[in-house]
Amino acid sequence: MGAAEKMSALTIVERLDELPTLPKIVYELSRVINDPMSSTLEIEKVMSSDQSLTTKVLALANSAYYAIPGGVTSLQRAIAYIGYDTVNQLVLSASVINALKVDHSQSFDTTLFWKHSLGVAIASEVTARMVHHKLPSDLFTCGLIHDMGKIALFILAPGNFEETLAFAKANGVTLSDAESALDSPSHAILGRDLAIKWHLPGFLQAATAYHHQKDVSQRGGVSQEMNVVVDIVLIANLLIHAIQFGDSGHAKVTGAPREVLERLHLNSDKLKELIAKIKSSLVGADAFLKIIGGGAV
Repeated sequence: MGAAEKMSALTIVERLDELPTLPKIVYELSRVINDPMSSTLEIEKVMSSDQSLTTKVLALANSAYYAIPGGVTSLQRAIAYIGYDTVNQLVLSASVINALKVDHSQSFDTTLFWKHSLGVAIASEVTARMVHHKLPSDLFTCGLIHDMGKIALFILAPGNFEETLAFAKANGVTLSDAESALDSPSHAILGRDLAIKWHLPGFLQAATAYHHQKDVSQRGGVSQEMNVVVDIVLIANLLIHAIQFGDSGHAKVTGAPREVLERLHLNSDKLKELIAKIKSSLVGADAFLKIIGGGAV
């Protein structure tokens, strides 16, 4: 089948099995970290099975993004400084980016795509802290993978994806709106299907599936806790578009829905404060992306 040919949504979903699986370390590390009886030694033991990821975690711990005083030379010290959950998020992030690695085309720059995704990850974590979510590091991961359905489409059905990109740019609409106008497969739903294939937690599946859906009644009956996760990622995504950090495939900037802001208790003053904190937190993001595998920016 030629690269420019279009495929049906069913064919694309069936081809998801052509994408790589995530490495076993992702699941083993998650299991150990979620065990309240686990120790740093056990995490080091799991990490030792993948030297490449261990090297990335150490490089990130010593990067401008974390700015640990004096730096660290051992995984044990890195874990002590950045914490179990952060190590887990870094391993999952690097593994997802590696699994979806593909050269960018003239119309779609994957380096700028991952820059946008990292921006949403950072913005989601900052927003989570502001609204007092109990696990901000989980929101980082949600933000990073929220658009992974786009990369999956780019890999599996370039004809469909290129048409959607062209429509979005020509008509000044979002990629999601272009998909609806063209009756093309939804990157959000494909991202959810990929999250299911990879056995990722339910909150990650919800974030990929509904990050464009402001109406909670249209989110497939997800829990209140997951609705908060989706709301955070939805707002973070819109703010990163407004800041114009990276490029996810369209230039349309959409205002933050009032009902979502109200659910997160973000009034105009808090929203201004949030935007300032996000901009400040984006410093060092390029170094993070280069190390983790999203390319040099």
